[in-house]
Amino acid sequence: MKEPLSTGKLPERSLNWLASSRLKFINEMRDGKSLRYFSAHLPVMITWVEGGESEPYTKYPVNMTVKGIGLIPKTGQLEHFTNLFESAAANTKSRPHIETIRERVEAVEALYNDPSNFDPALLGGLEIFSGKALQNVKNNGHTSLLYVGMEESPAQPMQHPHNMAQHPHGMGGHGGGISYISFQVNGSIEILEKDNVYYRYLLASRKLFEFDKFHIFQPDYPFGYLIKVEEVHDKSPWSRAAK
Repeated sequence: MKEPLSTGKLPERSLNWLASSRLKFINEMRDGKSLRYFSAHLPVMITWVEGGESEPYTKYPVNMTVKGIGLIPKTGQLEHFTNLFESAAANTKSRPHIETIRERVEAVEALYNDPSNFDPALLGGLEIFSGKALQNVKNNGHTSLLYVGMEESPAQPMQHPHNMAQHPHGMGGHGGGISYISFQVNGSIEILEKDNVYYRYLLASRKLFEFDKFHIFQPDYPFGYLIKVEEVHDKSPWSRAAK
């Protein structure tokens, strides 16, 4: 079996892609461009069905769902950016939402403009529906996330440097300047109660854009998730012809 691309933290390319994709998305929203699917924020999340008296056997031992899972600021930055997001939301709450988009985007840019603000060992998100994924996590505190998307600038492939010799424009193998990126994150997962500092940050992040078009409004978020990265595997497509 191929060794993990990274253990204990996100590799630099993965972290940079998650941060730059967020910046691009919110800037396009601010500029009034048509919204697109936000793949860097919506990985497939896999949890494991535990056999027991109620479920002694299943042909389908995994549950898959798409959840909003993103980067988490470093410990020393967490409170600062939580306060910044909460203040931005409070200061713009009484005005028409569309008129405050620039102020809210500027708050997010302050964090995402510098990838070193983030802890490469952590990811997090909010639980909305309290369904099968939450039930599984309570029984087995591990999860796998699959991210997949595209980069718009040439980048070295994660583990296939020979590929660039024949395809200088990235792993897509064409001249449009698009590189495909995909990686699997395996990690332990902690369920966050509402009084947790990480839950507070995740909620503040969500509330900044709660009523923008790309979100489906939710009245409540009963729990949060904090995922501690244990290993990252490269899943990016590449051309076998380059061998």
